[in-house]
Amino acid sequence: MNIKAGKDVLVWSPGDRTIKPSRLLTAIILLPILFCIIWFLPSFFFFLFILLLILRVQYEFYLLYYEPTHKKSMGLGLFFGLLLAGTIYFQPSLVGMVLVLSLMGIFLYTLFSFEDIQLTFTESAILFLGVAYLSGFVSHLFLIRDLPEGKGLIILVLLMTWGADAGAYYVGRAMGKMKLSPRVSPNKTIAGAVGGLSSTFVFGLVAKFTFLSFLSSMDVIALSLLLGIFGQLGDLTESMLKRAAGVKDSSSIIPAHGGLFDKLDSIAFAAPLLYYYMVLVH
Repeated sequence: MNIKAGKDVLVWSPGDRTIKPSRLLTAIILLPILFCIIWFLPSFFFFLFILLLILRVQYEFYLLYYEPTHKKSMGLGLFFGLLLAGTIYFQPSLVGMVLVLSLMGIFLYTLFSFEDIQLTFTESAILFLGVAYLSGFVSHLFLIRDLPEGKGLIILVLLMTWGADAGAYYVGRAMGKMKLSPRVSPNKTIAGAVGGLSSTFVFGLVAKFTFLSFLSSMDVIALSLLLGIFGQLGDLTESMLKRAAGVKDSSSIIPAHGGLFDKLDSIAFAAPLLYYYMVLVH
């Protein structure tokens, strides 16, 4: 069995309320590049870009529980994640079949490779969760882009989720006192959550009056609540998984922000919800 064991639980200190300029600087540099990729690249190149992000995020997720030297287990999860993402892009009607085959393959791998039988359920669950949660959820960005006004909707989900993240961060730093969920993420506050939800609404209005004029006022309100609330719940979900593994950031690949898993946690929840809202309502 390759799962990390015996890790100490990481304890976060409240820290100071200083707002780091490097956090804003990183966003200013990376966001225009991301916009160009979304807006100007053909669909297939957008698929390749998101596919690389998914594989990296899955890898960061597996590193929470596996040592980097345990390549077979992580490689299997990445393979099925790649297969699921490709299926969602090329043949979404076969997603159910791919999920079943992925779970079957993971079970069989665990059956023939385990060392401690008491950990077989845990390893199977970790591998499959990386496939269904990260590849399955984030791949909804492919489906969104294929909708009418799809490019604008991709920008919308990024604005709303990352806008909520920024609002929660800055409002929480400046005004936050009451903890939102101290057992999961001690630094998150109720004031920050309200600030994040308000930011989501503001960015929704910006989108409506600039590049998504087909959205009604009720759409903006509904999406602000839907993405604002569930995006933050996605962030808390990732914090729960990291805290269970005893780490603060999934990696340090993005200066002042952490890992890609830290930046796509909200989008993983928000993208499917935006897609199904658009399909059902519009």
